[in-house]
Amino acid sequence: MRCFKRALALCFICALILALLVPAGAEGLYFGSHPGDDVYLTQTVPHTCTLIAATMMLRNYSCQRGSPYEQVTDTGVGRYAWTKQWGLSQEFQIGQVQVTCNADIRNCIDKKAYLINVLQYHPEGVVIYDTGAPHAIWLFGYDQDSDTFYCADTINRNGGHAIPLVESIIRGETQQDKVNTIDKIWYIL
Repeated sequence: MRCFKRALALCFICALILALLVPAGAEGLYFGSHPGDDVYLTQTVPHTCTLIAATMMLRNYSCQRGSPYEQVTDTGVGRYAWTKQWGLSQEFQIGQVQVTCNADIRNCIDKKAYLINVLQYHPEGVVIYDTGAPHAIWLFGYDQDSDTFYCADTINRNGGHAIPLVESIIRGETQQDKVNTIDKIWYIL
């Protein structure tokens, strides 16, 4: 009887460990976030796509932490992060939030895997930039089931809501084409 109880306890512990390791349900994974409609912005001034994308990223970050994200505006972010000569700064800090740029993505062997990994650690999303366009958008999610990245473009005709990356104005015909053109990203440390 004593061996039976020990075996039963061991089976229970193994089942518990397995339950913790295996995700619930048969659904695929989603990395990133599902921003509320009031997080999205569009640019009203030409050539400010990086600023608007960074502002959406910071709004989503604040929203996820229960902070008053409506107060995060492009004008406020611009005071800390924008220069007329160079555009969005490579690094900037607003309060306790520090943003940095990774310009080494240009040489990344598997940019898609890199972006999925980044979204795992940065559910608020990242700003992705194609210097060839030049254009930046806010990338905030990846759905493994549909193999789809989700973003918000900053241009009026595409901006103001969630769209699949393939519908953004980043260069390329397919999602993979667009991923391949990305040169750098900004993210929150």
